[in-house]
Amino acid sequence: MQTIEITPTPEVTKDKGDSLELAVEHIFRAAKFVTERNVMMATYEVDIKATVGDRTIVVECKNYQNSNLTVRNLIHQWSSKNQLIRAHKVILVLAGVSVSNADYDLAHSLDMEIWNQDVISELFTLSLRPEELREKLLTKIALQPLTIAERYRDEIIYLVIKPMLSHIHVDHEKIYWHFNKWLRAHILTELQMEKTTREERIKHIQLFEKSKTKKGFLNITTKRKEIDYWKIVYEELKEKNILNPERQESYLVYMNDLTEEYSRQFDFFQSGDHLLKAEKLIKSRLYQAINAGEECHFHTSEGLIKAYSKSEMYVIHVPDITEKEGNILNWILTSEYFEQVNDKTQIKEYFWVTSSFNELADKVYRIFTEYFNEANLGTLKDANIK
Repeated sequence: MQTIEITPTPEVTKDKGDSLELAVEHIFRAAKFVTERNVMMATYEVDIKATVGDRTIVVECKNYQNSNLTVRNLIHQWSSKNQLIRAHKVILVLAGVSVSNADYDLAHSLDMEIWNQDVISELFTLSLRPEELREKLLTKIALQPLTIAERYRDEIIYLVIKPMLSHIHVDHEKIYWHFNKWLRAHILTELQMEKTTREERIKHIQLFEKSKTKKGFLNITTKRKEIDYWKIVYEELKEKNILNPERQESYLVYMNDLTEEYSRQFDFFQSGDHLLKAEKLIKSRLYQAINAGEECHFHTSEGLIKAYSKSEMYVIHVPDITEKEGNILNWILTSEYFEQVNDKTQIKEYFWVTSSFNELADKVYRIFTEYFNEANLGTLKDANIK
């Protein structure tokens, strides 16, 4: 008798992939995580984004049947993607494929998780007991402890460099608005991950909400300035016994960490090696822009460089150069340009494509230091900052 092999069609594979995504999303939702499916994060499509407080977990679901999937390649691929996404944990959920111990070890070394069908079945069964599931998930995911400065370092750097790259002034009130927002988010995340009593929650309200307003002229209640609110919370944590002493001390540490991190970054960009500053300035701005879906339009008195993401690739466009100049840039960027005729001007324009964010940042930096005159780096701006 002739044996007939049936190969799953793309539609069947997609249906199985969707079913796996739905099952995984159900697990996270049952555990009180906030979830989104098929969401774009820093140019990449993520199957599931799950958040708990200010921490983000991204989940890639793969349901393979008769697949030649190389798990090791998938691990490296997502480790590379997370250089830009910067999730606090990446989880690969794999069904229909064998995972070796070496694959598990590699994922663990890169602070990633691999879940197989047995793990999903176990967690799905636990979804009938949400509190137990949540505790199990938080233990299994094992989010790395982060200081508040580590958690918000990228955002702090952007607060520092935004005025340097533009004519936009960021005043103290705006800075402390961010500080207050980050402090609350960090504390609420901690409280979500532990059990709190009614009395503890009331005391937090007393500390963080009653300080927001003040009595003014004619006894009218008005909202305090952000910097004043920050100072009052700090003083109450220092002088009063509202929460238990250990918790109050940790909150004071958080507040000091934020202000000190801002000062460190500000001092770094005001002094020191101008090449090191320029490298960090370019990389930090590129990271913020790509995550926001924006283009960078870096320029000095010598020229303009556009950098942006497109279809999970990264593009460098140097306008207003000749073919000869494009050939010189090929050597500096160690890659060939591709050319395209501008529909409006009918002039050839030159583009370079990179496959990773780090490569993009490095090559933009090379243009400003090896092609343009590095002495003009002090005038570097981004015309596209909003």
